[in-house]
Amino acid sequence: MFMTNPLVTVTIPTYNSAKGLPFCLEALNNQSYKNIEINIIDNVSKDATVEVAKKFGVKKIKILSCSLLQARYEGVKMAKGTYILILDSDQILSHDAIERAVRMTESKHLDMLALEESVYYSKTFVEKLFDMDRRLINSLNNLSPFTGVIMPRFFRRELLVKAYEHIPQEIFRNTGGPDHAIVYYEAWRMSKKIGVVTDAVKHIEPYSLQFMMRKMYRWGYTSVAAHYGSYDDLMKQKERFRTGLFTKGLMKESIASIVLLFFKGVAFKTGYYRGVIDRYFGLIHL
Repeated sequence: MFMTNPLVTVTIPTYNSAKGLPFCLEALNNQSYKNIEINIIDNVSKDATVEVAKKFGVKKIKILSCSLLQARYEGVKMAKGTYILILDSDQILSHDAIERAVRMTESKHLDMLALEESVYYSKTFVEKLFDMDRRLINSLNNLSPFTGVIMPRFFRRELLVKAYEHIPQEIFRNTGGPDHAIVYYEAWRMSKKIGVVTDAVKHIEPYSLQFMMRKMYRWGYTSVAAHYGSYDDLMKQKERFRTGLFTKGLMKESIASIVLLFFKGVAFKTGYYRGVIDRYFGLIHL
C-alpha cells in the first residue's frame, strides 16, 4: 500500500488519433492505480478523436492548432497532479504501470522514470523490425539523453515544469519530432535521479514502410528549429545509429535496428532538408 495517494496527471497530445486512442484510454481506465486525471490537447483533428475522448470520460480536452512540443506543454500547464505522465495516443499502458511508477518514484526518491516499451502488433515486416529494435534498446538500457533511446515519461511535476521553462520560446512554434528528447535533456540537466519501469507500455508502431517514412519525414521537417537553436549538438548525437550494436549477442536485433534506422534516417533527413530549404526561403518561420 502507498503511504500517500498522489494525483497523477496523464497528458496526451492527439491528431487524427481516433483509431488508436480507444486502446490507450481503455488501458488508462483499467489501471490498478485510480487517482488519475487525464487531459488531451487535440491539434484540430479531422476525425472522431474528440468524440472518442469524451466517450471514454475525458473531461479536460483542449483543441489547439500548435506544434507537438507546445501541445505537450499545454497539457503540463493544465495538470494538477503531483506526478505527470506524458503519453502518446498510440501507447497502451500495462495494468499496473502507473501504480509501479508511483511506488518506485516515492520509495526510491526519484524524479523521473522511463517506461520500458514493447511492440503491440508484430505481424508485418516493418512491425517485426520495430519489435527487434525495441528488444535491442531494452537490452542496452542506455539512459543517456544524448545516445540513448529510452526516455522518461513519468515526472515529478516541479521538475517537468522547470524543464519546459528552460526551453527557448522560439523552439516551441514548430518543433515536433524531437520534442521528447529536448524535454528530457532539460530535465536531466537538473536531476540525474531516473529509473525504469519494466514491461510498462505496448506501442502501436507503423505497420507499413510508407506509413513509417511519412511519419519520419514529418519528424525531420519539424526538427529544424532545434537544429538551428541551442540543441544542435543534442540533435546530431541523437540521429546516429544505436550505441552498443552487437555487444549483447543480439545479432538479429542489431541487423534489424540498422535496417530500420536506415529507412527512418532517409525519410527524416529528407524532411529535415526540405525544412531547411523552406526556412531559407522564408516559407516557414523556424
